[in-house]
Amino acid sequence: MQIETIEKKPRPTIVLGDIHGLTCWKEIVNNHPDSRFIFLGDYIDPYEPVPRELLLANLQEIMQLKKDRPDDVILLFGNHDLHYFFEEVLMSNRFDLKIARKAAGLFIDNFHLFMYAFQEENLIFTHAGISHQWFVEDFKGDLDKNIAQQLNCPQPEQIAALCRCGEVRGGALNTVGGIFWADRHELYEPLQGYRQFVGHNRVDDICEYSHNGGRITFCDCLKHHKYLII
Repeated sequence: MQIETIEKKPRPTIVLGDIHGLTCWKEIVNNHPDSRFIFLGDYIDPYEPVPRELLLANLQEIMQLKKDRPDDVILLFGNHDLHYFFEEVLMSNRFDLKIARKAAGLFIDNFHLFMYAFQEENLIFTHAGISHQWFVEDFKGDLDKNIAQQLNCPQPEQIAALCRCGEVRGGALNTVGGIFWADRHELYEPLQGYRQFVGHNRVDDICEYSHNGGRITFCDCLKHHKYLII
């Protein structure tokens, strides 16, 4: 008797751009129950007014989602998160002094839930993106080793480049931003040989750019209720 085998399809991955106090992520999670979710960072500092208690409660709910579904949820840090507790990261606009202590406490107490970068084979997820030149010349990374592992576990001498704000976003002249600050205009040469997924640079819809063997997908359009399914 012949036994018919059913090939199991890989579950979808949902990539969510910057949260900034938005709550539509809940509906997205509910609508894709069998998926994995990657949050690209920037959970607070909203563009539009949000009551502070609701803003922090939203952050806590995202953290709880990670605790409840540790294998299904990837949380990345953005510049609007790190600037509350990591002095190496330049203070961004909309930094809220009235929630600073509580926000810092939440991030520090739950630091283990977050990553700076996530990688599967040649797919790399960060908040703002990786320029090939920045990775090789500024961060001084090793292209022959796992990229995300190097970003998640930087050597002391690599931290300044990792957290750098480049010239386009108000940093020093002739500098390129690191993975929390890179501007879209600084990513004209994405990391070669990899496909990246980033937030940080607001777009109206998911869009892609490729050059010289590097490919980058911009996903910061959750404001328009748009997100990426891989």
